[in-house]
Amino acid sequence: MSRVLAGAAVAAVLTAAGCRSSGAEVRDAAGAPDGSGTAASARPSGTDPATPTAPGGRTDGGERVRPCGPDDLTSSATGVDGQGHDLRHLLLVLTNTGDRVCAVYGYPQVRLGAYSKSPVGVIEDSDPVDPAVLSPGEDVYAALLVNGNRTDTYETKGITLRLQGAEPGSTVGGPISVNLPEVAAFDDGALVTYWTTAQGYALDFVTSR
Repeated sequence: MSRVLAGAAVAAVLTAAGCRSSGAEVRDAAGAPDGSGTAASARPSGTDPATPTAPGGRTDGGERVRPCGPDDLTSSATGVDGQGHDLRHLLLVLTNTGDRVCAVYGYPQVRLGAYSKSPVGVIEDSDPVDPAVLSPGEDVYAALLVNGNRTDTYETKGITLRLQGAEPGSTVGGPISVNLPEVAAFDDGALVTYWTTAQGYALDFVTSR
C-alpha cells in the first residue's frame, strides 16, 4: 500500500512540473521577436485601442503594436540653448493626435533641408531598445545636435524626417516637414538620438557635446 501511495505522489509532482514548464514556454514565445510582421502591418480592426502594452512594443497578448504613420502625428521642434545663443541643440517632438495606440520605432531619419544628401548620423548609445508606444495625446522625443563645430556649415529653417517601421531598415509613410524655431547652421557633425518618451534622456546625449 505504501508503494502505491509513493508512486502516486511522484506522478503528481512530475505532472505539476510539466505544467509549469509548458507555461514558461508559452510566455517565452509570446515575448520573443516575431519575424513574420511587416513595417506596415496594422493591429486587427477589432482590437481595443486601449489594450495594455508590454515591453518590446507588444500588447499583453503578444501582438506587435502598429507603427505610427505621419497621419497619426503632429510634429514640432524646440531650441534648448537659451536666449542669445545660436541654435545648436533641438528637441524634436511628435504627438499622437489620432484615436488609436501606435508605436514609434527606431530613430528619425533626419534630412537637413535641401542641402542634405543623406540622413544625419545617429547616436547609438541613445537606443532605449523598446519602441515608444503612444496612446492618443502622448508625446515622443528625439534630440538633434545641429552641428559638431565643423568648418563648413549651411543654414536652413526647416528639416524633414521619416519614421521607421518595426522591421530594421523599413520606413512608414512619406517625409514629415518640421519648421525650426529659427535659422540653424548645420554641418556634417549633426547627430540625432533614438525616439524616447523621456525628453531629458534624449537631451542628455546632445547637450553634453
